[in-house]
Formats: sequence, C-alpha cells, structure tokens
Amino acid sequence: MAQQTYSNNLAAFGKVISSLAADAVADVEGISLPGSKKSRNAVSVYFLPNEKVSVEFFVDIAQGYSIPTTVSSLQESVKTQIERATKYKVHAVNVHVMNVNIDQ
Repeated sequence: MAQQTYSNNLAAFGKVISSLAADAVADVEGISLPGSKKSRNAVSVYFLPNEKVSVEFFVDIAQGYSIPTTVSSLQESVKTQIERATKYKVHAVNVHVMNVNIDQ
C-alpha cells in the first residue's frame, strides 16, 4: 500500500515537473515543443536519488537562432523554474533538437 502511494506521488510530481518544464519553453524565444505548444509528450522526467530530477526535451528551433545559445537558455530556464517551484534539484536538462523550422 505504501509503495503504491509513493508511486502515485511520483506520478503526480512528474506531471507537475513536466508542466513546469514545458512552460519554460515559452520563456525562451526561438524554441518550441513539436506539435502543439503544450505537448507534454516531448518532455520526460526522471527521478534520481536524493530528491534530484533529470529532464529530457525534444524540441524544434526556429531558423536564425543559435542552437547552443538557445538550448543553454532553455536549460537555465527549466532549472530555475523547477527548483523554485518544487523541492527537487535539477541534475540534468538534456535537450534534443529534432527540427529547424524554416519560415517561408
């Protein structure tokens, strides 16, 4: 019973952290989640020992933006939002650029 409650709590925290991470994308110009703007499937959260989390993103970037600079801004934004809003410390923010959006 206690194990199931713990699993339910992690699932709830995972949704909260995923939502915070997805919202952080809106704070960084030139980067977006694939598909809809709030696509939670593009964000994965992994819980680590000692109240740490690792976040993994799959993102699109707009043409004309520097990938290293934009990804670094996203990583900092995610880290700040998660650590400010939860008890968890961010161990890593891994960002995978899937597409470069070219405006016609």
